[in-house]
Amino acid sequence: MNDFPGRLFGPGLPGGGAEATARWFGDRLEIAAGDRTWSGAVERVDSAGFHGDRLRADLRCAAEDGEANFALFLDQPHARAAFAAGAPAGIAAQIDGAARSRRGAGRRSLLGWSVLGFVLLLPVLPLALFLARSDAIAGWAVDRIPVEEEARLGDLVLAQTRARMELTDRGPAADAVRLIGERLTPGYPSARSDRARADGSPRLEYRWFVADRPETNAFAAPGGVVVVFSGLIRATETPEELAGVIAHEVSHAELRHSLRAMAKRLGLRALLSLALGDLSGSALEGAAANLTELQFSRDAEREADAEGLKRMVAARIEPEGMLRFFERLRAADGAAVPAFLSTHPATAERLEALRRELGAVKVAPAPLGIDWAAVKLAVKR
Repeated sequence: MNDFPGRLFGPGLPGGGAEATARWFGDRLEIAAGDRTWSGAVERVDSAGFHGDRLRADLRCAAEDGEANFALFLDQPHARAAFAAGAPAGIAAQIDGAARSRRGAGRRSLLGWSVLGFVLLLPVLPLALFLARSDAIAGWAVDRIPVEEEARLGDLVLAQTRARMELTDRGPAADAVRLIGERLTPGYPSARSDRARADGSPRLEYRWFVADRPETNAFAAPGGVVVVFSGLIRATETPEELAGVIAHEVSHAELRHSLRAMAKRLGLRALLSLALGDLSGSALEGAAANLTELQFSRDAEREADAEGLKRMVAARIEPEGMLRFFERLRAADGAAVPAFLSTHPATAERLEALRRELGAVKVAPAPLGIDWAAVKLAVKR
């Protein structure tokens, strides 16, 4: 089979990926980067990039400490053609599906990205208007971005996150996060999912990961990518406390708070660059890479609290877990502020509002059935 070039992301590789050469051997893909070679079965193929002009292949390969997730991006047309020519039947079908999805989503996403691009490329005079009306402008543009394009942004965030930290979707901790997340999300009648169904777009398809990081933190990226840090799991005393954090983050994703915050940051950076004559073209990647540092407005935090609490009640998960964990984080001694509170400050006003909401609801909790001691042991360093 012919070799074809690509860029490989995964454990042990640079953050920006590594130039690689790949070839098919039967139904397995062999990839060489530098003096190292990996071989594995391709699990998923999809279009990538904001114009759908790249092809992404996800696969699991042997690594130094066992199997690990890798992603191969194919930018060049001849590389995509060689990849498709040698692909086994199941993967070839996915390649065809990705092409059809790209053509269908392209028409629907054109207006949304054109509007957002127009906002970003306005010259000096509209900068003042953007600063004064950034919330309304970002919201108007974001509301015109379809779910498929939002999912592509989630893929970009996931690839960048994999390059900066080790993620896993297997094992006791990842299983617990997935179980809690699936209790909180399927069929829940939020305004976000109703709007998605009304315009013919699919609902968000969530993907759940645990990051091997000591910080007390978690985030939900646009497109349904949810990452929980192992330090957060260690800081919780019950699965219901973790459910409170996941419910809060899922609510940010469903209400598109993260996407709106990214659009505001992206728009401001682009407009300032235009005003200074120095538009580098990297604003979007920077906004995605700094997702875990995004600050949400007080209104967005209150909305995520209220929506998250409703999700816990609907899922019959003890809702006091959310308030209990937030209060304990806020009262923690020491100078180091938990990462989660640095971006999601639990103000006294918000905590009091949660107490009032809890006093007005009644729920008969259904146990999550998770051995929390075993989960915490699995992420203990």
